[in-house]
Order: sequence, then C-alpha cells, then structure tokens
Amino acid sequence: MQSGPGAPQTVQDRSPHPGRLVVIAGCMFSGKTTCLIARLRDAQRSGRRVLALKHRIDDRYDAAHLVTHDEDRFDAQRAPDAATIQRLAADADVIAIDEGHFFGRALIDATSTLLAEGKTVFVAGIDNDAWGRPFTPMPELAAMADEVIATSARCTKCGGEARYSQRLVPVHENFMVGGADCYEPRCGRCFEPLPGPAPEPA
Repeated sequence: MQSGPGAPQTVQDRSPHPGRLVVIAGCMFSGKTTCLIARLRDAQRSGRRVLALKHRIDDRYDAAHLVTHDEDRFDAQRAPDAATIQRLAADADVIAIDEGHFFGRALIDATSTLLAEGKTVFVAGIDNDAWGRPFTPMPELAAMADEVIATSARCTKCGGEARYSQRLVPVHENFMVGGADCYEPRCGRCFEPLPGPAPEPA
C-alpha cells in the first residue's frame, strides 16, 4: 500500500448488517470524489445497478454529475435531503453519496435503512469542518462502516500531510459550498480554525 499525503488508507471494520458501507473521508482536494467514481465504475463493470447522488445545494462544476477537481465526471442525481436518497435508491444495488456531510444526521438513519435492505453504500465527505470539529455525520458513519478510506492532500503552507480544510473567506452557516477560491488543504499545525462560535451540527 502506498503511504504519504494523497494515498488513501483503508481500515477494515466488519459491521452486523446485510449490506456493505464504505466511507471515504478527508479534507478538500484529497481525491474523495475520484475514489468514489472509481468504485462506481467498478460496480458498473460487474453488472450492478448504480446510483450516484449529490446534495441539491452542491451546484459546483455541473449539477447533473459528480465532478472531480480535474474534471472527471459521473452521472448523478441531486437530493435535497436524506429521505429523498432512500426514495431514489429503491431500484439501485449500489448507492454512492458525495459530500455526505451536507445531509446531516438524517443520513445516518437513511444509510442504516439502505444497509438493512442489503444495498452497498458509498459515502464520501469531509471529516473535519472549518472549525476543526468532526463533521457530522461522517464520524458516525465511519463507526458503522465495513471499510473506511482516509484520504489526504498536501498542505498548501508546509507541504505536509493535510487533513483539514482551511476556509479562506468568512462564513455564517455550517454548510459551506466552495472550491479553490474558498478552501485550501492544511495540516494540523498550519490549520487555523475560523474565529467565533461554530454553528451546531445539523
């Protein structure tokens, strides 16, 4: 297995449900969506019915696709909430959810329901918010997972391993959609939490 910044690290954790949950977690620009698309294409090649989902508020790049920062694309549907994910996933064998942190705590119950139905679920998302706190529901989903893939990037300040997403512009809410103009990857030493109180997790 490769090591160092940018190399995904996999942890196995067998969980008691008939489905399979894979969580892909890391900071911005760490390759989470790239990993998610690769898993979706593998599932397609094996003949499984796949569904890719993203939150309705995430309209970066292309609203109808998962899009990596280097412009790779995969067809996706948008969902306003976790309940919609359950409805849309009815006919799919494999469900991939990008930017899972946008769905809040409700994604935990929705994922549990999909797993109880025997489905394979992939959830990619940021594991620490702009205040440096664990970003619900990613830690809770990781605790349920059969496989956890931790991604990282290079810190833009020192070149070390980055696990935090540095917000570069002010924010007033917990859901902060943005790209390279709003965020950069930082290591724990170079990361600067946003000032002021953080919003309560959704």
